[in-house]
Amino acid sequence: MVGLRRLAEDSREISRRSFFAILGWLAFLAASLAACVEAVRFGYPNATYEEPSLFKAGLASDYGVGSTTVLIDKRVVINRDPDGIYAFNLICTHLGCTPRYFTDVTSDLVAKGIGGLRDPLTGQSASPANPAVQGFKCPCHGSRYFRDSVNFYGPAPRPMDHIQVQKGRDGHLLLDRHSFVDLTTRLKI
Repeated sequence: MVGLRRLAEDSREISRRSFFAILGWLAFLAASLAACVEAVRFGYPNATYEEPSLFKAGLASDYGVGSTTVLIDKRVVINRDPDGIYAFNLICTHLGCTPRYFTDVTSDLVAKGIGGLRDPLTGQSASPANPAVQGFKCPCHGSRYFRDSVNFYGPAPRPMDHIQVQKGRDGHLLLDRHSFVDLTTRLKI
């Protein structure tokens, strides 16, 4: 109290002792504030409540050639073609919505006169005689994808991201949603 009174009386000149006293009090207040913030933060754990990115998806024999399996709860699609098994994230590359699987994503486009729509897995072309091709439609803004994740209509700028597929020691497929691979990468079976 005496130090503050003396400082107030002669505010033009600060002694070395007064300067270090003020500096000490400021350091004490900063350290106390930091300790209080950390004490409050300690009450909230740094845990994430999302599922792990790596998960098992069944045996490779469960997926026949030409099959498309949608795991909606994991937001993943597993396809098998003659070259092997591959998977991709079921996340629209436009704004991150979850596209839905349909047995017909092209007949309305064929009716409008849009041509050149061909399912890459089966080689089936959408035509007025046979307009239905399987694929995915995004419910948000209308992006459409073939079964192999390649976008062909709407605002989506690129195909959906393909993810790594490995075969575990127990024979089950291991998929890692955060490990991206090239569109042509396949797990040979």
